[in-house]
Amino acid sequence: MEPCESVANNDTSTLQNTVKDLCHRLEKNPFDYNAHVQLIECLRKIGDFKRLKTSRERMHETYPLTAALWLQWIEDELKNASTLEEKRRVEILFKRAIDDYEDINVWLEYCHFAISTSDFSSADSIKQAEVIFESALSHQGLNVVGGSMLWEIYREYLTVVWSQLPQDHKEMKLEQLNKMNRLFQRQLSIPHLNMEQTLNEYKTFLSDIGVELYQPRENSDSFVPQEIKTEYEKALERLAVILPFEESIEESTDKSEAESVSSWNTYIDWAVHCAKRKKPKTSKSSDSKNNENNSNNFVVSPNELCCLFERAITAHCLDTSFWIRYADYVESQLETDVLRLQKLLSRSVRNCPWCVELWQRYALVTEAVILENISFKSNTNGTQQESVSNESDLFKEVDGIYETALAAGFTNPDDVLKIWRSYCDHHLRRLLLLDKSSLSWEYRLSLLRATFGRAIEYCFELLHSQSNVDWSLLNYYAFVEAKYVEDKERARSLWTSLIKLPGHGSRAEYWIPYIQFEQTWGDMKNLLRICAMAINSINFDQSELVFQVVLRAVGETGVPVKQYRDIITKIHARRASLMESVKDVQSTKSDTEIPVKLMETKLSGSRKRKLPDHQNDATTLKSAKVSKPNPTSHGTFVPHDPSKNEFTVFVSNLDYSVSEEQIKHTFEKCGNVTSVRLVRDYAGRSKGFAYVEFENKESVKTALTLDRQGITRPTSESAPCDDDNQQQKEEDNATIPKPPNCYDRPMFVSICDPSRLKSCGFKYTVGKKEPEKLFVRNLDKSVKNEDLEKLFKQVSSSLHIQ
Repeated sequence: MEPCESVANNDTSTLQNTVKDLCHRLEKNPFDYNAHVQLIECLRKIGDFKRLKTSRERMHETYPLTAALWLQWIEDELKNASTLEEKRRVEILFKRAIDDYEDINVWLEYCHFAISTSDFSSADSIKQAEVIFESALSHQGLNVVGGSMLWEIYREYLTVVWSQLPQDHKEMKLEQLNKMNRLFQRQLSIPHLNMEQTLNEYKTFLSDIGVELYQPRENSDSFVPQEIKTEYEKALERLAVILPFEESIEESTDKSEAESVSSWNTYIDWAVHCAKRKKPKTSKSSDSKNNENNSNNFVVSPNELCCLFERAITAHCLDTSFWIRYADYVESQLETDVLRLQKLLSRSVRNCPWCVELWQRYALVTEAVILENISFKSNTNGTQQESVSNESDLFKEVDGIYETALAAGFTNPDDVLKIWRSYCDHHLRRLLLLDKSSLSWEYRLSLLRATFGRAIEYCFELLHSQSNVDWSLLNYYAFVEAKYVEDKERARSLWTSLIKLPGHGSRAEYWIPYIQFEQTWGDMKNLLRICAMAINSINFDQSELVFQVVLRAVGETGVPVKQYRDIITKIHARRASLMESVKDVQSTKSDTEIPVKLMETKLSGSRKRKLPDHQNDATTLKSAKVSKPNPTSHGTFVPHDPSKNEFTVFVSNLDYSVSEEQIKHTFEKCGNVTSVRLVRDYAGRSKGFAYVEFENKESVKTALTLDRQGITRPTSESAPCDDDNQQQKEEDNATIPKPPNCYDRPMFVSICDPSRLKSCGFKYTVGKKEPEKLFVRNLDKSVKNEDLEKLFKQVSSSLHIQ
C-alpha cells in the first residue's frame, strides 16, 4: 500500500496517477498481489466504488481475499444496501468470504448482519437467522478462544425473540425458553474460555426468566441440573489440557513464522493423536481414580479437529503442510464426505498454486465426484459407456483444473512432469471406460494422443537446454500405444524420434528403455535390429552397461543360437573398436603435436584406418591450440555450455570431410580460438556443423562476417608439389570444369543459439536460392557415388556428388 500511504492529504490527482500506474502493473503481471491490494486501497480513498468493485472481483479471480479485505468490501456494500435485493448481495459476500477462510471475525459480523436484517414479526425471517447462527456454531463454535462470542450472540438473539413474543403466547414463549436452555447446555459441554462466566449466566437464566424450567431438589445447593454440572466439569478438565497449547499459539504470534508454525504443528500433532483414540466406556462401578489422568482419556472429535485445522490454515494460509495434513485427515477419516474434500482442495490451490501435490489431488477428487454423479449404461462386457458430447462437458471441470495448473508457472522440471503425467493419466482412464468398438473410442484416443503430444513438446521446450532430460513421458506414451491401442508401429516411431535427437544415439538412458520396451511389446526381429543399433551407437563410458542389457534381452527372448552368437560377435567388435579409440586419444596426450586423422568409415562399421607416417608428418598441428578429442567423441553429443554463447558462433553447411583443424585455421584470423567442436554421428562421421568458441566477444562479431564464405585452404595444401609434371597437368585440365570441393562450399556462420536445434531438421534459411543443387533421399545403403554419377550424367556431364 506504499503508493497510497505516500500521498499527502489524499490528493485526488495524485491518487488517480497512482491508480494508472497500478493498473499498468497489473496489465503486465495480473499475479502481482501487492499491486492488487494497493489498487483497492487507492480506489477506496478516491471513492470510485464502481471501479473498486471491479478491482476486488479481479483480485478474487486470482487470489483468495483475507478476512480484512472481505470485511472492508462488506462494509462498503452495507453503506448503500437499503433494499432487500442489495442486502441479499451482501449476504452472498459473507458466504464468499467464508469460502475463502473460516475466520471467526467474519462469522461474528455475519451473525450481527443476520440480527440487523431479521424481522422479529416473521417466523421465516427468524428461522433464516437461526440457520446462520447454527452454521456459525458448526464451523467455529468449537473454537476454544473465540467460539464463546458466537454462543453469546446467539443467546442474545433468542432472548430478544422471546421478549418480542406476546404474553398470551405462552407455548411459544416456553418453546423459546427451551431453545435458550438447550443452547446453554450445549455451550457448557464443550471447552472454551470464560466457562465460569457462562455457568453463572446460566444460573441467572434459570433463576429469572427460565425459572419454570428447573426446580432444585430439596437440601440441594446446586442451582443447575446435576447432569449439566457433570458435563461442565468434564469440559473444564478438557480445557485444562488444551490451554497450554492455546497459550503457546498466543505467545508465538509475536515471534517468527517458524516458531508460530511449530506451535500449530505441535497442537495438531496432539489433536490427531487424540482423535485416533476410542472414547472410553464408562460404568457405574468405575472409580474416580480411573480419570485422574484426563489427558490420557482425551478424545478429539472430527469436528474439533477440523475447526483446529481451519484456524491453522487461516493463520498460515501459505504453508502447504497444513493444507496437505488437513486433506490427509479428511480423506482418511471422513472419506464419505468427498464434497468437503473437493472444496478444501479447491481452496488450497488458490492459496498455494506452487504445490503440485495439491493440484493432483484436487483434480483426482473432482474426477471422482463427477464419476459418482454420472449414470452409465453397462454393455455386455460390463464397461461404462457415455456419449462424446456429454462426457466432454462433464469432465470439462477436470480439464480446466489441469490447464490452470499448467498455467501456474511451474519451472521445476519434476513438477512439470508430474502435472503432465497426471493429465495423461486422466485421459487414459477416460479412454479405458469405453470399448474399442464404441464410436467414442477414436475421439477419446485422439484427445489422449493430443495431450501426450502437448506434454512432450512442452517438456522439450522447457528442458531441452539441460544435459539430463527426463523422457519418461515418451516412454509412457509408447507403452499406451503398445498395450492399450495395440499400435506397435506408432510406439516404435516414438522411440525412433527420440533416439534421432542430437546426442541421444550414444547414451544408455535412451537405448536401455527402448530395448526393454521392444523386449516386452515387440517381436524378435525388431529386438535384434534395435540391439544391433544400440551396440554400434553407444559410447565408451556406457558401453558395458548396454552390452549387458542387450545380452539379457536376447537371452530372455530365446533368440536362435546363430543370432545370439552374431550379437556376441558385434559386441566384441564394438568393444575392440572403442578400446582402440581410447588408446588413440591417450597416445595423443603424450605428444606435443596431434596429427589430423582422416577417418574412412564404411556402412558396415569398419574400424578407422591410420594414415601412413609421411602423411601424418605433412599435416601435424600444435596440440596447444586444438581442442583435444574426447575419448567418447565417437558418436557422443557434447552438451554446450550456455554461459559461453556470447563467445561462440555456430557454423553449418560444412562439407563432411572438413576437419576441426581446417575450421580452426579459417577462424583464427578473427581472434584467438579456444575450442572447435565438430558434431559427429554415432559412427564418428561429421554432421556438417560445428561450434567455434573464441577467447573474447569481439571475435564473434568478426567471425559473423565470414558467413557464406568457404573454408580457408591451409598453406600446406597449396605448397609446391614434388611432381615436376603437376603444374603442366593443372594447365592441361584448366579448361575442364571442376566440381566444387570442401573449400568452395559456402559455410553458414550465425550466433550461437542452441534453442534453434529443437529438431533434427535443417532450419537455417539460405540467403539465396541454389537451383543447381538437387537433393536425393530414400537411397539404399548399397548405393555408391559411381551409381549416382552414372544415373545423373544423362542430364549433365558436370557433377559433384556428396
